Amino acid sequence: MRKLLVLLTVMVAVLCLTAVGFAQTLTCHNCKCALRAIPCATSTQVAAGTCLPFDFDLNAVGDGYTAVWAAPTNCRAIFAICDCPDPTVFVAGLLVQVRMEIMVAANATDAPVAGDNGAYWSGANGAVVVPATIDFDTYPTLTAACADTVLAKVKSFGAQTYYLSDGITTTVPMAGTACAVTSRGTILQTAIGTAYKVIVGDGPYWMIDIPPIRIAPASIASNSVIYVKITLIDTAGTSICTECTLCECLIAVAQVCPSAVVAPTSTLTFPYFTSLASGDYWNGIAISNPSSADKTCALTAYQMGGGTCTATITVPATSMFVDLVENIAWTGTVNGAACYVKALCQYGGAFGFGMMSNGNNDSMGYLPWLITP
Repeated sequence: MRKLLVLLTVMVAVLCLTAVGFAQTLTCHNCKCALRAIPCATSTQVAAGTCLPFDFDLNAVGDGYTAVWAAPTNCRAIFAICDCPDPTVFVAGLLVQVRMEIMVAANATDAPVAGDNGAYWSGANGAVVVPATIDFDTYPTLTAACADTVLAKVKSFGAQTYYLSDGITTTVPMAGTACAVTSRGTILQTAIGTAYKVIVGDGPYWMIDIPPIRIAPASIASNSVIYVKITLIDTAGTSICTECTLCECLIAVAQVCPSAVVAPTSTLTFPYFTSLASGDYWNGIAISNPSSADKTCALTAYQMGGGTCTATITVPATSMFVDLVENIAWTGTVNGAACYVKALCQYGGAFGFGMMSNGNNDSMGYLPWLITP
């Protein structure tokens, strides 16, 4: 146990140092809901030449994609406020606004970018209702938030104002059925005067409603992924986070006309361990998973003198797998020689740490090579 604690402590220290100076954008939790797929421009939703909005977390029939999407039971954006760099500010009396920005990535592996990129906030259309306020609710645990299939949000940030991508020019979300989008609002923000006041008993997991979104088929390419960045703002004019400009989380809500939705993967190479078996040195391995769902990594160990061993590990969502290499249940013959290990992870952006020590004065730690994004 002491060896694992040493490895975990060193890994956390290294990762924290590498994060200094970067924006603290968290991953919104999405429970188990799959990425939505928006039909191609050549297909129709209701009638030829019409375009309707979609509602990411609508828990009933009512938007223009119900014939394409399976009825959702647990789609939602959950903001874990304790993941913020300074969660201690979330105390009774804090006034909080919310800001949401639609962003678009070229595909499932590229980073999303802000701007006028073909996805916009939508006005009311048919059964789709635009909320008068941005509603949310708080929960004591992530399990409780994911288990709530009713989505009966009882709290509110107040009314929202819509803006173009410059964040300055106000606009209104477009209604109607025309596919040519004329109102291109990508940002919304609630008013200071109607900010939410944190009360005693608010849980650390905030499930926040995302209003309807529509696309301009002629302005957005196939395979593009639509994201929403949710930002919590302290109305006092100071940042909620002390170490970054904003405290925010990012969630993918839909992919446009995916030719083939291929789940991202990443491969880490740990170039040296003294052995897969117990010996004079202990060998520690740590692999992190920044995605919002538990994922697996397939490990292959290549030993000096020949012979490979394999194993599969599970890495918890937004967490890490930490263990001694010799504790892993390897399949194959362990020959006791030095080796290197490749980890093929079924998610993008994997990172980790390797370490070995004889428990006395000799030890070494390193970061693995990221072979594929």
